[in-house]
This record gives sequence, C-alpha cells and structure tokens, in this order.
Amino acid sequence: MQEKSISGSISNQPSFTGKVTVKFGNDINTDYIIPAYLLQEAWKKSYFAEHAFERYDPSFVTKCQASNENIVVAGQNFGCGSSREQAVYAIKYNNVKAVIAESFPDIFYRNSINNGFPALLVAKTGDLDVGDDLLINLEDLTIKKRGSELELKISMSKEDRQTLLSQDRITLVKERLRKRLQVIV
Repeated sequence: MQEKSISGSISNQPSFTGKVTVKFGNDINTDYIIPAYLLQEAWKKSYFAEHAFERYDPSFVTKCQASNENIVVAGQNFGCGSSREQAVYAIKYNNVKAVIAESFPDIFYRNSINNGFPALLVAKTGDLDVGDDLLINLEDLTIKKRGSELELKISMSKEDRQTLLSQDRITLVKERLRKRLQVIV
C-alpha cells in the first residue's frame, strides 16, 4: 500500500514559502508530539498525523488541515525526549513544511533530516509569530519574513542541506551509488 502524499513536502525545492501556523515555547518533547501508546499502532507513517500533539495542543491537526503551507516555530530543545521517529512523521504528515527552532536534540534533528523534513536551526525565533509569511531558501540558508526586513540565518551543514535538496537520506544514497556505478561501467 502506498503512503499518502504530503502536500506540504518540499521535495527537492531549494526555496519554498509557508506561514507560521503554530508557535511553541521551549522543551517540546516527543511525548507531546506523539504519545508513546501509539507507537506500535501502525506501520504507515501518515497514521501518526491525526494524533500529533493530541494531548498538548489538541487544535494542532485542525490548524494544519486548513493549509498546505504550515510552518511550526519553537524555542529551544524542540523534539527532546525519546528517539521516536514517529514524532517527525506526526508533524510532516500534517502539511508542515518545516520546523524552525533555536535548538534541536541531535536524534530529532537527525531523524528529521534523514526523512527529508527541514528542521531549521536559527539563533532566535522571538521575532516570528503565528501568521507570518516566510520564504525559506535552502541554497543560501536563509529565512525571510515577507513584508519586513527580518532575515534569519539557518545553521546547517552542507551535507544536511544536500540531503534535504535530494528529498531524504535514502534518495541521496541512491544518487551517490548511481554516480559510482556509472564510473565503474
């Protein structure tokens, strides 16, 4: 069975727009994002979307269903807690194009990038508010607040940026293998 498509996915786009739909504070842990009791309930990644933040922010799913251009903004330590990859799926499959935060624990960040989901690290998120229209550029690693002079610099390695531009880690590995095989043949 094929996974539902993600209308909010960036899929190889070096730049994309979106609107801040939700803004969270610090220390949003994976238990808030997707409760542990659901982890063994399904194999389909999209299953977790309907349960995203159900105990922490019950309006999250409804807000995200209203648009295909959602961006989540948070403070420090977004995605702390357990290493559950389902937390990324719960957000990604709610038409969320990116999460912008001041810090991410390594495991959440790595799960996001490996799944082709932009976890964007910036120095400060205090100037971003719900309703802000943003232009995110992965080529020059900037976030611009449309209608203002505000521009934030994204902190990201070249490899992580390339992974996002390739769609996800598996696609990037396939591209590298294809290039190596062409050299051999």
